[in-house]
Amino acid sequence: MKRQFIAGASCPECGQMDKIQRVIEGDQQWMECVACGARKDLDEKPPQATDALARPVTLQPSSKK
Repeated sequence: MKRQFIAGASCPECGQMDKIQRVIEGDQQWMECVACGARKDLDEKPPQATDALARPVTLQPSSKK
């Protein structure tokens, strides 16, 4: 299991900054807040854009090991 803090990110649940970490285990990845325990699956598909000009952004881990 690999854990990596995301600098400057704030938790969408509790709002605390610099408490979010990305966790990679095998072929799964998710983000967790170490302050409140909120968790979001990063492998799920992003929602479809409702605006013709809007496009969802998906962050992928780098291929460096």
